[in-house]
Amino acid sequence: MAIQAWRIKDRYYRLIGSRCQECRTEFFPPVYTCRHCGSEIIKDQEMPKEGKIMTYTRLHEPLPGFEAQAPFYLAVVMLDNGARVLTQVVDSPDESVKTGARVRATVRRAKVDGDSGQIIYGYKFIVIS
Repeated sequence: MAIQAWRIKDRYYRLIGSRCQECRTEFFPPVYTCRHCGSEIIKDQEMPKEGKIMTYTRLHEPLPGFEAQAPFYLAVVMLDNGARVLTQVVDSPDESVKTGARVRATVRRAKVDGDSGQIIYGYKFIVIS
């Protein structure tokens, strides 16, 4: 069954993960079964907006549809709650994108749908220190 995009649109603009109600572990992306204790008592949880870069790479040959953004940084960010996010780092000087740099979530245009012209937004991260 296909997911209707309008039903999950808040997930494009907010970092919605999940939290185990048994052991309180938080996950991103959301899970249905806790990987820590095995509980299935899981609820949606908005993730922290800040974290730090764990590792990163600079992409010169992006996936189709993202050519206009090349080159760009792709990073694994550990959020302040310990959850990890694979994300794009934007609007940051090259010398500031490094392991350990503090980052904050922001909303930016992700792409434009070629058929409808609809602009699709999503979360990305910017370096703050």
